[in-house]
Amino acid sequence: MQPSKKEKLLICSIILSLLSIVTTTIINIEIAKEYIRVDGKTRALFGIKELYQFGYQYYVAFPGAISLILSLLSLRSNGRRGQKYGAIVLGIIALILVFGRVWRLFI
Repeated sequence: MQPSKKEKLLICSIILSLLSIVTTTIINIEIAKEYIRVDGKTRALFGIKELYQFGYQYYVAFPGAISLILSLLSLRSNGRRGQKYGAIVLGIIALILVFGRVWRLFI
């Protein structure tokens, strides 16, 4: 039995969300390592350093946003209700992790 187009969108959505979450976590661990490494004066202005050195982290929001859009598009089909809501939650978590300063939890 071949999966329908909506099911393929759902699978792509979950994969993109997980990819975004893993990538964001890796970047946040690197930011936390850098924060621990720097001295007091640099810590005071670490937001600027973070934006300058790790500004590429915000590009990871694109797969998360695409994932959320794909999961919302797959809502119209019948069946797999739990997977659809799970994909939506994963997409939202992926976006929150990108724009939240999660690296502070790793210190």
